[in-house]
Amino acid sequence: MSESTPPPASPQSAVQSPQTFFSRLFDFRFASYVTPTIISVLYVLGMIGIAIAYLFYVVTSFNINVGFGILVLLIIGPLFSLLALIWLRVTLEFYLALVRLSGDFREFREEWRAQR
Repeated sequence: MSESTPPPASPQSAVQSPQTFFSRLFDFRFASYVTPTIISVLYVLGMIGIAIAYLFYVVTSFNINVGFGILVLLIIGPLFSLLALIWLRVTLEFYLALVRLSGDFREFREEWRAQR
């Protein structure tokens, strides 16, 4: 064998990962990750949910008291919405980082096994 010949492929690397979203979603072997594909959709849905909750709390606070409604509209609501958006972003980034780290470890493990 010459040194330019690549090592034999492992059984896992020979299997092609599913390409479509739904085939990855229903892959019971978890050969590929769905998280990087849907993370932006989850972020948009979270932003929409935060906006709906903000509007709900503003309307509810105006039903309780006009002064309290103005306070929620201008100070409390935007502050809590901003904190919720920060929490959502950090949480989603954490899960995405875990998925990417897992992929890096998988590549490292395959390279390490090829060297042995």
